[in-house]
Formats: sequence, structure tokens, C-alpha cells
Amino acid sequence: MADGAVYKTLLSVDARGSGSYLNGAKRRMRTQIYDLAHASFAAAGVARPMLHLEDRGDGFIAAVDARIPPVQILGTWLTELHQRQRVQNEDLVRPLGLRVGVHVGPVEHDDEGLSGEAMDLVCRLADSSVARDVLERSGHDLVCVVSESLHRDVVRHGGRFVEPSWYRTARITLKEGPVTAWFHVPGEPRPVLPGDEGLGAPPADAPTGDHGGGATAGAAAEDRTRRAGPGDIAPSAGGRSSADGSRPDGSRPDGEEAGGGRWDIRVEGGPSVVQDRAVFHAPVHFGGTPAGERPSTRSPGTDRHGADRRAADDGGSEGGR
Repeated sequence: MADGAVYKTLLSVDARGSGSYLNGAKRRMRTQIYDLAHASFAAAGVARPMLHLEDRGDGFIAAVDARIPPVQILGTWLTELHQRQRVQNEDLVRPLGLRVGVHVGPVEHDDEGLSGEAMDLVCRLADSSVARDVLERSGHDLVCVVSESLHRDVVRHGGRFVEPSWYRTARITLKEGPVTAWFHVPGEPRPVLPGDEGLGAPPADAPTGDHGGGATAGAAAEDRTRRAGPGDIAPSAGGRSSADGSRPDGSRPDGEEAGGGRWDIRVEGGPSVVQDRAVFHAPVHFGGTPAGERPSTRSPGTDRHGADRRAADDGGSEGGR
């Protein structure tokens, strides 16, 4: 018996809808779970002496020796479990569904089994209502939920068969209070979480960088939703001209030919004008008559100084653009 708590990788595996199984079906379900789990542990290099496992009727809890890196459980073991479960479920009228909680923390091991706050947490994660909802909404048969500390220390750094962008975060309420957890559904690049109905934008925690990780909406989200004001550049829409200056019907604004030069823009209280992939809102004066000046009598195709604009363009000058 160990004297004091020892850090280990902790697992809690629960079967979906186990209360609705009749006794005979439940015995077969338990056999299926253990066959999958032990074959996956062997494939991940976890020998029986390095694994303590306790039955829970509709699943099990386990503590894996600290000599096995947690990334090996989240990567190889979980991948093996998923692939073996897929093959097994092909022959089942009622596919086996599993919720897997994973955490790393101190656990005590006495003659009666495992105990400690870390063990309580991993069991709560797998049994949480959000884990149940994610599994049901996914259309798949396996969901993995990991603790915030395990995500921070292991998942976000990636590894073999561990892709940070596959995990999404959610705040869940346990008996001990609210905690943050991370969810992964093997077979889905981004699992659907409760509250996602009707959302077309990427989640606020969408990964960024080579190895993913959390990203908050912050000022960027505020900037995306801020309404454009005078002088803002915005994409074209509706009946306005498109990015290249053409209108939806293929025509172009008066005074400009396909592939031609710039417009001599003067907008003051009038409609917005599109030029060079931007929308210019009033008041704007780009070569037009500024406020306070008398309108020019120049002929079409000349700038405000009387120079022939097209001739200047033909000369290849870019200085005034």
C-alpha cells in the first residue's frame, strides 16, 4: 500500500444508456467494454502491472502508472479504443457508446481501491450532463472529456494522435461547483456543444497557430461586429459595385472602361462608391471638387488640374494612386 497520494493518469469510462440494458445484455456490454479497453491498453504499451482498474458495473475507473506519458493515453490508447469500437459496433444492433473522462492528479491507493479529489473529478467529468449531451448530439459513439489542467499541460502542446484543434471547451457544473472541461469526439474535427444551435461563426475558442489552443473573441470580435462608419473600408454588398468595379449585371460605372484607370471620386451626401476593392462613404474627395471650391469645367478624362488622366495612366505613373 502506497504511503500518500501518487500522481497518475486517471480514467473513468461509462457506457451510454447502461440503465436500459437488461441483465443479459448488460453482461455482454461489460465484456465488450473490457475487451476494447484491454486491447487498447496493450496497443498503447500499458502492461497489466502498470494499470490499476476497478469495475463500476457499467464501466470502470483506472489509474495508469506515471511511467506512461499522459499523451500516450490521449493519443494511442484513445485512437485504438475508437478504431476497435467502430469495428465492433458494425455487428451490434445496439452500438456501444462510451464516455471517457481523463485527468492527471494525485490519487491514494489502499486495500479497497482508489480515492482522492482527482479521482472524484475524473468520474464527475465522464458522468456530466454535458458529456452525455455531446455524445448524443455527435452521431458518434465515443466522447472524451479532459480536465482543464490536463488540457493546459498536455493537450494544447499536441502529440502523436493528439490534435489540439479537435478539443472544445465548455464550462460545466459538478457537485463541487463549476469547472472548465475540454471535449473531443473522435471522428469529428470540432464537436458540437450545447448552445451551438444556429451558430454559423467559428466558436470563440477556435484554435490558432500550429498547435491550436484557446483564443478568445476579445477586441477582434468587437471589431468584426462594429458597424462601418464614414471613411471605413468594407466589402461590397447588394446592388453596389463589386470589388473590381463592375455591378452585379456586369456593367461598370459611367466614365470607366473594363480594365481602365481610376475614378475621379467626389462623394458628399451621395451614395457610396466602390473602387479598388473598397467602399468609400461620404464625405470623400479623391480628385473631385473639394468643398468650398467651384466645380471644374474640365472635360471628361482630365484630373482637377486639367491634365489628361488617361494619358498619365498610359505613361505608367503610379505616384498619385
